[in-house]
Amino acid sequence: MSDSATLMMRRPAAPEPPEAPRPYRPGLDGVRAVAVLLVVVYHVAPSWLPGGFLGVDVFFVLSGWLITDLLCAERHRTGRIDLARFWIRRARRLLPALVVLLVTVTAVAALWRPERIDASGRDVLSALTFTNNWWQISTHASYFASFGPPPLFQHLWTLGVEEQFYLAWPLVILGLLRMTGPGPRTRIRVAVVPAAAIASLTAMATLHRPGEDTSRAYFGTDTHAFGLLLGAALALAVPAAGAWKHRRAPLLYGAAGVMGSVVLGVLAGGIRSDTPHLYPWGFTAAACAAGAVVLAAAQSGSVFVRFMSTPWLRWIGRRSYGIYLWHMPLIALAVPDGHGPGQAPLRGLLAAAVSVAVAAASYRWVEKPVRRHGLRRTAAAVREALSGRRQGSWEGNRTGTRRSWRPRAVAVLAGTAVLVAAWGIASARGGDSAADRIAAGERAVQGDAPVPPGTSARAGAGRITAVGDSVMLAAAPALKERFPGISIDAKVSRQLSAAPSELRSLGAEGRLNPVLLVGLGTNGVGGRTDLEQVVREAGARRTVVLVTVHGPLAWKDQVNTAVRQTAAAHPNVVVADWDRAVRGRDDLLADDGVHPGPAGARLYAGTVARALEQKK
Repeated sequence: MSDSATLMMRRPAAPEPPEAPRPYRPGLDGVRAVAVLLVVVYHVAPSWLPGGFLGVDVFFVLSGWLITDLLCAERHRTGRIDLARFWIRRARRLLPALVVLLVTVTAVAALWRPERIDASGRDVLSALTFTNNWWQISTHASYFASFGPPPLFQHLWTLGVEEQFYLAWPLVILGLLRMTGPGPRTRIRVAVVPAAAIASLTAMATLHRPGEDTSRAYFGTDTHAFGLLLGAALALAVPAAGAWKHRRAPLLYGAAGVMGSVVLGVLAGGIRSDTPHLYPWGFTAAACAAGAVVLAAAQSGSVFVRFMSTPWLRWIGRRSYGIYLWHMPLIALAVPDGHGPGQAPLRGLLAAAVSVAVAAASYRWVEKPVRRHGLRRTAAAVREALSGRRQGSWEGNRTGTRRSWRPRAVAVLAGTAVLVAAWGIASARGGDSAADRIAAGERAVQGDAPVPPGTSARAGAGRITAVGDSVMLAAAPALKERFPGISIDAKVSRQLSAAPSELRSLGAEGRLNPVLLVGLGTNGVGGRTDLEQVVREAGARRTVVLVTVHGPLAWKDQVNTAVRQTAAAHPNVVVADWDRAVRGRDDLLADDGVHPGPAGARLYAGTVARALEQKK
């Protein structure tokens, strides 16, 4: 929002204490712009920039640096840190635009795409309380292995991580400053913070399981705080006010910025969500490269800073928060049912362009007035304009006043949006989305108690052991109805490459029944080699049923060819051709075009039954 975007009043309320003036560093706006562009392009079409999700880590490093530098500068200047004012400033910075987003998007979805609204309303509540990342973990949401239109507010997990950091970090840094004090002991706090970043990366590596759902490792505050902590460590080691003053410093800082930018470019263009060693080494490289870029952009005098300070990058950077907030919901609303953003790139591009315009409006009329004048003064100005008692003017119009019907019209629209959004959440039925079908499948398999080793078959636990991913989970109720006693081991985001090790574990526990049903490959990792290992682990005496995959998946034909080739090479292997059975019957699928709905689940179970009958 431009500086002129404030509500002018003849008798303003007492202003809230302003932040201490700090030198403007335009290069940091350039860093914000680069980060948000990486993320937006990734969400529009992941194939265009497969590692664009690393833009989030650039944001984290920048946020950690800025917040720590601000806190240390305040302590150095005043001898104390005003925690209450710090937290109030963060709320003023984040909440107004977030509330506008949640209300507006939910209201629009209620009228246009009601099936996209979470019936529980907990996604909105978690966003408002900055706990969205833990909500994603609790629902086993996957940031990478998702199909169809993206969830409206899934991207707000990053705000949860940042705000939780903002809540705790000032207390930590205050304790470090008090314990270490000035002088040589400052090295202690400089060393403690990188150690915490390493601990976060270690937690990410420990909790990540190759071939399994990555939500816990990716969304966790403990596992994804390393970027924030690295930025904090850099602020302690190289504070903005005490940057290196050597005559060659601009050259060296500039070189570091260029090298960091090159590394980020290579990672964004070449790394993928399923790249081996992404957890944690890919993230580590991205965070370190982002640190070099941030340090270089915070200085002055180099060619690198001049490039990062170009007007168009600064314009985007100043509006990056709004662009980040708005782009994902608009893409989700623009993409038709059964399609992911990458399958409708033109719609995604249009939605992204609209998000820039909406973010500019939010910056001008929502974010900047609240940041400059505070919530109380802005609210008082709005009440005054609505009451009509005083003829103030919007946008600093000094030559005259505007009619009072405009702010009143805005108030009516805002009130209507709140009512429509509340109605949309209250009337959302749920039960038809892919997430709902997966949740129903998880409830269906929760009653499967572990069988004591070596007793599964004798105890009558059923003839079939099923190993699968979220598609099998969505079909689980129908499978249990069709095959009483079936033992289902299915997890969201499980990949085909994880099947051999999973079968070894089940075999060691004596939980492999005479028939093995394998429904994997939806998530894209694995092929013929993994299927051959599955057959070897099952043994020649077991019947193995391999299920083909269906949906708008780039790797579908590759996986299905591997399934059919493996079946042709082994007499004990048979194909349940789910892809052929459901082709052209999209009405049997959930909203993402991949997971079966209730009728599709019955077709899935019937396809497995026919495959077994052919084997007899």
